[in-house]
Amino acid sequence: MQLRPSFVCAIGGIALLSACSSVDNSGTAVMYGGNPLTYGSSVNNAVTGAEPTTAFGKALKAEYIAYAQREADEWYDFFDADFFAKKAGKVAENETILPEDPANWRFDAEEVAQKRAVRDELIALLDDGKREEKPDTAAIAQARYDCWIEESEEGWQTDLISQCWKDFEAAMTELRAEPEMAAAEPEPVAAAPRLFTIFFDFDSTAITPVSERVLDAAAEQWASSMSNVTVVGHTDASGPASYNMGLSERRADAALSELGSRGVSADKVETEAVGESELLIPTPDGVREPRNRRVTISID
Repeated sequence: MQLRPSFVCAIGGIALLSACSSVDNSGTAVMYGGNPLTYGSSVNNAVTGAEPTTAFGKALKAEYIAYAQREADEWYDFFDADFFAKKAGKVAENETILPEDPANWRFDAEEVAQKRAVRDELIALLDDGKREEKPDTAAIAQARYDCWIEESEEGWQTDLISQCWKDFEAAMTELRAEPEMAAAEPEPVAAAPRLFTIFFDFDSTAITPVSERVLDAAAEQWASSMSNVTVVGHTDASGPASYNMGLSERRADAALSELGSRGVSADKVETEAVGESELLIPTPDGVREPRNRRVTISID
């Protein structure tokens, strides 16, 4: 759940918890906070309120309402149920409601940087016309990203965290896919490789909890196809180029080891180390950039 102060008040001898957000929610394009006492009215307002004017808006509103109701009915988390009910209610007022900014949630600086890289790609696809081209899929991608953020912050429902991520990745794969060109005599086209990315702390080869879940998804994808895998290690531009080449190789080896422990056959995997030569985020030499400290895993 989001950062927020709370207080306890007694009503008829029963302690009730109330809260309001003091967080700058500018990253969501909405100013609101969760409150267990207002959940009922918030979800009712969202359900009975004005319908969005676009197919994407309608789908996104439905996704947020469904998630809010699950938070309340299944997990009794009325703070976050109210939060997402209010977000559903705002969709009709602003058709560019954004995915959650991880900086507004309880993550450390490294986790914020890693999750923002994921968010940046999602927003880029949405702004590139995917809201209009694939409204239902785009709405699922945004809602499952928000689910992944909220559940990752709480950190205890590991199955749900994994499911939110898998649903998000499946939707993102569909959004990334280029539209097929009509042809008089269409020929079989090989499926586009699935790409998974894990990120590393500074000067580290340790696999983070977030990366563990990405590796789980990659191994499951491989098991469904038994196809070839390419693992490429990268670094940022801080430190000597020769050292970074070795560090990128160690990161690729760490990913290979984790994939092997998940059942991926080593003879199906090709590893490569490119050091700081292929930066995801271009920076001057010597600059630390979390999104460049990564390993990409491509599954044919």
